Amino acid sequence: MTIKLIMDKDIQAIAKIYTDNWKITYQGILSDSFLRSITYEHSREKWVSYIHTDKQGAFVAVDENDMITGFAAYRPYDDFKKILLLDSLHILQPVQGGGIGKKLIFTIGKYAYNNGYEKMSICIVKGNERAKGIYTHLGAKHYKDFIDDFEGTPSNSSVLLWNDLKMFICK
Repeated sequence: MTIKLIMDKDIQAIAKIYTDNWKITYQGILSDSFLRSITYEHSREKWVSYIHTDKQGAFVAVDENDMITGFAAYRPYDDFKKILLLDSLHILQPVQGGGIGKKLIFTIGKYAYNNGYEKMSICIVKGNERAKGIYTHLGAKHYKDFIDDFEGTPSNSSVLLWNDLKMFICK
């Protein structure tokens, strides 16, 4: 597996992974009407715009067949200047649990460290216990709870922080 910066040609693949993961992961957590509104085209437009916005970007995981198996997006965290937000992490369903997510998290952590950030954060929807377990296992600590807004759909969410980015350099 190789991790590389996202390119425009990768958008279709990540839009599919993103859409499929939202519909599976958040079933029973977010409203069915909201999940139905997430389409491949909507996701493609979101990610084209995202990667062409200043100070935002993403890395993709690519397997030996040059197939994208996951991605992680980042941007500065709005509340603080020196915190990078791990804004999105999605892995292709059949290969989840194989270490791709961890490798992408560490890639974003190294990026944050190398670009002068002091901490890294991630927002998680409450009820997504699998994600919370992964992030806390990798050293993230609870920072605060808040109500997130997904295009008019409110969600009880939490912010987790990695306070020591040096841990991402050592591995």
